[in-house]
This record gives sequence, structure tokens and C-alpha cells, in this order.
Amino acid sequence: MARWGNEDFERVRAGEVTAMDYVYAHDRPTVKLLWMSSDTLNNVTPALPWEARDMERVLYEPTLAPRDAAGVPDLVKSLRAAGPNAYLLVNRGQSTYLELSAGYPTGWDARMRRSLSTSPDLRPVLTNDDAVLYELKSKPPGPAPAPRPGPAGPRVTWNPVSVVGGLAAVLLLVLLTVRELTRVGMRAGVRQLRWMQGSFWFAMPLLAVLGAVLVWRLATMS
Repeated sequence: MARWGNEDFERVRAGEVTAMDYVYAHDRPTVKLLWMSSDTLNNVTPALPWEARDMERVLYEPTLAPRDAAGVPDLVKSLRAAGPNAYLLVNRGQSTYLELSAGYPTGWDARMRRSLSTSPDLRPVLTNDDAVLYELKSKPPGPAPAPRPGPAGPRVTWNPVSVVGGLAAVLLLVLLTVRELTRVGMRAGVRQLRWMQGSFWFAMPLLAVLGAVLVWRLATMS
């Protein structure tokens, strides 16, 4: 956890430090940031400037936003389950999204902030016009988990269907290459015509297999 001096806290009070600045400064070894969501299964993208830094250290976790301000105990429970280094964020952008797109009542943000500020289990660590960041007064025991950035580069997963599609693509590429070389380099005649027709009909099943695999992969990605 970063050491903050008096100058840093003066910047907080002056509104020069955002909630995400504070999170990035306290994300060692990792930190969980709980944000308000109307649907934790489908609405998993917060309305805040996220993943700008330390993507392997800051874990963004949606928590169900209670429509009634009396649901603060559920938020405290979620924050406690998140571990020793966790924060709960209430920010204006996400609150506006909840009011406009999820049917939350007008003024929900202000009522929720008042309820959270009176909770005996929480304390605000950063407050400005746009956001309030809360943490537990009594944190769960134990250390925060180490970061798990995973391997570098894009991750490609393979299964039997993908292997069949890959083989079909390679065979189709080779066949079409040979077909084009034959069309250009072989002397026109019956032999060339038969080869061109035969290779065309042989390419059709490979193309169908490749198309079916691509459709299957797109369908299983959603």
C-alpha cells in the first residue's frame, strides 16, 4: 500500500485526486473495487474510467445496487466478502446510468451516499463532487491475493471443432493456391479444364466446413 503524506490528503480535499487515482495508489498487491450495478450477470461494464492502469492489480467487481437506501447492510456484506483490500465506489456517472437506464429513482445517488455515510461499518476514504470511496472500518483478516496477470498476448483456445476448422482452412488455402497456379501456368486444354472443375468441387466441402466452424465459434462466443 502506498504511503500518503499530508500533501496528498490536501489534494484530495481540494478535489485534485480522483477515486481511481486513490485506488491506483493503494492497489498493492491487489485491490477489489466494488461498483454499483443493476444486474451483476449482464451489466458488467462500469460507467467510470476503468482499466487505465494496473490492470493486473485492480479487480473490478459489480455489486447489486439496492433500489432502497436501506440496503446498505447488503453492500457491507459484499465488501467484507471482497477481502481485506477492497473499496466500494459510488460515482455520479454510474448513478446517472442507473437512474436513466435501469429505472432507479431520481436522487438515488444522494440518498445512497447519506445512508452509506451513517453506516457504522464504513468510512469514506475519498470524497469529491463526482464520487465517494468507502472501505470497512474493520477489515477481514489475511493478506490480499497476489496479482495474476496471465500470459502475454492474445489467448487462443482450441477444441476438436477448432482443429477441424483449422485443417479445413489450411487445405482450402493450399488447394486454391495450386488451382490458381494451374490456371496460370498450365496450357489451356481438356486436362486443365478437368483439373479446374475437379478442384472447384473438392473445395466446396472444405469451404462449407470452414463456414460452419466460423458460425459455431461466433455463436459460442456470445
